Amino acid sequence: QAQGGATTFDNLCFACRRCNEFKGSATEAHDPLMNEIVPLFHPRNQAWSDHFAWDASGTHLIGLTATGRATIVALNMNNEVIVDARHRRVSVGWHPPEP
Repeated sequence: QAQGGATTFDNLCFACRRCNEFKGSATEAHDPLMNEIVPLFHPRNQAWSDHFAWDASGTHLIGLTATGRATIVALNMNNEVIVDARHRRVSVGWHPPEP
């Protein structure tokens, strides 16, 4: 909607409130490794496993590509609150999800 798109099911994407608030209308962000502005991950057009992986503990996302790294930073996907929740989910076998 912020970029002129329709608010139809085909044009919307599920996101947690916290990630959505960080993303806003952004479609690009800064890759901290390459120091470039790159497109954010597009869940309808790209495969998650091409851009992201879980660390050994299963609690932190790792960006495998410039897009993955920029998306993690832009959406603050390894923030303290979500990492704490992931720790609890890992402890009972609910996380990380199967690929």
